Amino acid sequence: MRSDIDNAMHGITRRDLIAAGAGVTAAFLSGCRLLPLREDGYSVPLLGDIHYDRPPIDVFHSEFRRLHIDDGMFARYKTEFESFSSMWGKGGRSAALVAASGKVRRSDAAFALQLGDLIEGDCESPALHERMFADACALMKRTYGDDLPIVTLAGNHDVRRGDDRLGEYDSYSRMSAAWHAKELGVEVAGPTFSFRQGPDLWIVADFNRPDVALVEKLLEQSMSSRYTFFCTHGAVLTSGNRSPRRWFFLGGPQYDKSGHAMKSEFGKAHPQWDKARRRIRGLLARRNAIVLSGHSHCLELRDWYGDGGRITEFVMNSVTKTARGNDVPERPVVVGDRPEDFGRCRLSPNAKPNAVVDALYAEYEPGMRRYYTANATGHARLLVSEGSVVAEFFPGSSLVPCEIFKIR
Repeated sequence: MRSDIDNAMHGITRRDLIAAGAGVTAAFLSGCRLLPLREDGYSVPLLGDIHYDRPPIDVFHSEFRRLHIDDGMFARYKTEFESFSSMWGKGGRSAALVAASGKVRRSDAAFALQLGDLIEGDCESPALHERMFADACALMKRTYGDDLPIVTLAGNHDVRRGDDRLGEYDSYSRMSAAWHAKELGVEVAGPTFSFRQGPDLWIVADFNRPDVALVEKLLEQSMSSRYTFFCTHGAVLTSGNRSPRRWFFLGGPQYDKSGHAMKSEFGKAHPQWDKARRRIRGLLARRNAIVLSGHSHCLELRDWYGDGGRITEFVMNSVTKTARGNDVPERPVVVGDRPEDFGRCRLSPNAKPNAVVDALYAEYEPGMRRYYTANATGHARLLVSEGSVVAEFFPGSSLVPCEIFKIR
């Protein structure tokens, strides 16, 4: 008999300045479409979390208010709803930021990638949830044009319905699968899938309910790939700041058996999840994978050597306000830029030692060669070529990059 963890994991489950060229291709799995591959590569517009919403909060959260006005949950989330919806209202910066990403789209763009938390969620109504997702997708098409496929990842907010994720997870899975099947022209059954871009394999993995068996199967396709890109909302190389384990890929369970969000898993051991995490980490490292993720609402770069290979992770943020209503800076405010800052730079001075957490980060600290984290919001452009992978970071709605990160 499977445990709750088994069930959750089975089927539901910096920068170096350089210049780089670009090009075009589009060859997706399942033999759907094939365009000529140019030798100089291709580009990918890149957005982090955007938490699409609209003020006033009753546009999308009226049912949430009705159902949770008495149990205190609406009061708990009200400030967040007001902050994130205001990003998209009069005086908000988010619409201009997203529009700028479309304005700097290059002619060699192969597809656009949004790294999860496309929407705020918390609708408590299938109709409102579908409308929020559809409105956000329509915004993406207006931004990049009907000719450019758009890929979005399953973030925790995309499937969030208060503390209960069951209904909106299933709703998002259906909507996401239909969206990507149409955009990419491939068969997509859920929030974990893959497609090819010329010689490169792109894997999109759901971190809410990781499907380990499917991820392993998709990674088998990467052995002959030039680059393996692994895209997931929560970090692969842990969170870097010692946040609860459930916020990184295969860190630990996010839901209890009733579908409610787990409380902080900061200092608890999860042997089965650790086994799966190390397994997937090893497969990624041996393929020298490039990971693209979001969630942290920071601009980050981690370069880790271990498990017989290398994983380089670039983390994007496109949220313009915090959940408490504070503006996120546009140009990077660096918090840590040394390997030794990993796992420590934002650790509370009042935090107590914890053997389980120390052991977890001890797995990563010796192999961390580059680590950079900054408070910043903006959009990016990924340039993929035979000799390099580069991310240009544009602060806020700027049309000129302020940082160029050499990923490979």
